[in-house]
Amino acid sequence: MEVLIEMGKTIGRLLRILAWLAPVYQFRASVLRKCGVKVGKGVFIGYLVMIDSEYPEYVEIEDWAAIGPGAKLMAHSGSSPYLQKSKIYHGGPKKITIKKGAWIASGAIILPGVTVGEGAIVAAGAVVHRDVLPLTLVAGNPARAVQKLEPKKA
Repeated sequence: MEVLIEMGKTIGRLLRILAWLAPVYQFRASVLRKCGVKVGKGVFIGYLVMIDSEYPEYVEIEDWAAIGPGAKLMAHSGSSPYLQKSKIYHGGPKKITIKKGAWIASGAIILPGVTVGEGAIVAAGAVVHRDVLPLTLVAGNPARAVQKLEPKKA
């Protein structure tokens, strides 16, 4: 049984590498779905986006969200074997949710347990360790709210 589980994890990792390099974003989304990531319709996933390799099922990307090239979505923090064995620290997996229409810009890092609100923007290179409110622009390391976004009236 353990061999089958390990084979499944290996195949999942290979599929995520394929998605990482795939030339068409729709194909990347399709492959990630097969790996257990919940991906909505119309989602854009850029090149070299890294989604948690151990717990892809803890990542949900809702409809019309966009994830820029090189972004990382990490649903767990494994720490070192020493810290785990001594029970000093072990961050178990926590769900990441990217809400409808949110935009994660290039190189941003989303850490375990974060929800990025509907229509929110995470600036390039930001490190997000707390929830992002809807229609809010966050930037920096650690990410902080920079601007409240207002929909334009037609």
